[in-house]
Amino acid sequence: MADQAETAALCETQLEALEHQVAGHGGVMRVGDGKVIAKPLIQREQEFYEASAQCAKFKAFMPEYYGTLQQQVGGAADGNATAAGPSYICLENLTAGYEKPCIMDVKIGSRIYDIDATPEKAERMLKKAQESTTGSLGVRICGMIVPGAAEQPRDWFRKLTPETIRDAFAMYFSAADSMVSAEYRRFVIKQFILEIEDLAAVVRSVETRMYASSLLFVYDASKARYDQLVSEGQCSSKSDSGDSDDSDDAEEDEESSDGLLDVKAIDFVHSHWVPGQGYDELYVSGLENLVEILRSLLVIEEPAGGE
Repeated sequence: MADQAETAALCETQLEALEHQVAGHGGVMRVGDGKVIAKPLIQREQEFYEASAQCAKFKAFMPEYYGTLQQQVGGAADGNATAAGPSYICLENLTAGYEKPCIMDVKIGSRIYDIDATPEKAERMLKKAQESTTGSLGVRICGMIVPGAAEQPRDWFRKLTPETIRDAFAMYFSAADSMVSAEYRRFVIKQFILEIEDLAAVVRSVETRMYASSLLFVYDASKARYDQLVSEGQCSSKSDSGDSDDSDDAEEDEESSDGLLDVKAIDFVHSHWVPGQGYDELYVSGLENLVEILRSLLVIEEPAGGE
């Protein structure tokens, strides 16, 4: 991966619209060979990324941060003067290297207004949260891209209920089954459960507030790439290595999923480090509910009389 200086050079030579953006505001750009993205800079988010560098255990659940840049517009190679263009933060592109990326953006936490919101805005955002699964579960799917599945508008996801959201999650994992195998689908779901449980443990140990932040999920539905990684010994061909609560199996699975899937916390425009105020209980509650939803996708697949 490029370091910050290399990233800046790439950004000045080539910026293209990001192809696989499933939610959030527009303006996210693909940089150079696609290993880095450039997101419009908002100072609070930049500060959160930079402060998080001091907490390695939390930073591990964020995309790599490569600093900031200001695009130059006007002028050209002839040396004419240029003008300052948009400013960006440069981040790891979590979908880089995936042949058939399946991507999902899930908002976490039941509070979506910031600490400096006016009473009027706080009331408006509270009402908005109560109209979706944000208010009831602290979990809301913002959007997804799944090869072979019909693309749904963002409003469709907003109208999901606690009773129907499980079906939307099932739709996200459908490509793992249809394009690779049912075994792979279980493997992917179990890996995500392990990762989210690890993230919850970390969040309980730090003092943050993350309002309207998301988790970005990505897995590769390419059977050819899956078969190649299995043959090279880079991932396990067995997803059912035991109950996901078993620590030995968990460590083995975590080591074997490299290159096939990832989940990271993203979108920190309304996030803060808050020393002395304890952990973010609303965020953790959302993670716990998310784990229960994912576990339910595994339970319904168990044969009668199975464990």
